[in-house]
Amino acid sequence: MEKLGKHGARLKDLRRRVKRRPDGQVIVDGRRLVADVVRWGVPVFELYLAEGVEPDPEIVAAAGEVFTVDQAVLDELAPTKHPQGVLAVVADPKRPPWPAREGAALWLDTVQDPGNLGAIVRSAAALGARAVLLSPGCADPFHHAAVRGSAGAVFRLPVTRDVPVARVAERMSEASGEVWAAGPGGIPLDRWAPSRPVVILLGAEGAGLSPEAQAVAGGEVTIPLDREIESLNVAVAAGILLERLRTV
Repeated sequence: MEKLGKHGARLKDLRRRVKRRPDGQVIVDGRRLVADVVRWGVPVFELYLAEGVEPDPEIVAAAGEVFTVDQAVLDELAPTKHPQGVLAVVADPKRPPWPAREGAALWLDTVQDPGNLGAIVRSAAALGARAVLLSPGCADPFHHAAVRGSAGAVFRLPVTRDVPVARVAERMSEASGEVWAAGPGGIPLDRWAPSRPVVILLGAEGAGLSPEAQAVAGGEVTIPLDREIESLNVAVAAGILLERLRTV
């Protein structure tokens, strides 16, 4: 276990990677989240521990390289405010794409907030979705805020980037599946009973779905709202729609 000085080349390089992650690497911080990633079998390239933090032997054993740094240095390096003295550089998981033959998936249209994106992936994983598909222009699902917002679910559920909505429609047509848009003028949620496989198209709150996405949808589903509330956060809407799918 090597002790690093605050001005060394390795920490300079790590700062650069925290700000702009390289392809194939993901920055994960926090004792619980790093432990979960190790438990799920994600390769750990580098592990950084604040000096004085008692390391988890399982995490240390899983890491390719282990370093200690001053607590103040790790606090400055870590992308979150409370890193708990543990930061790791792990592998970007290469998961097989959704086969589109069964179950449900979400397609997100230019959802640019990584925290929202992470929350959607977390709901999707918890509520039985098979995949989350991202349009070009969506946030990076392995941005540190997305990783934390997903509680690590980005490592457990297929998340595919740069998927044009036309490709979604093509795959569903091949699989005799359905494509539904979430929007304000469709079938009320309590009457919605799609067959599988199904893809739900969701746009960011405010912007909604693009005309191209609306054009490929075979129908629209609406979550009725009270008290003159006009819209829901996209992560909340995704959770409600997926929970409805579990009951029909």
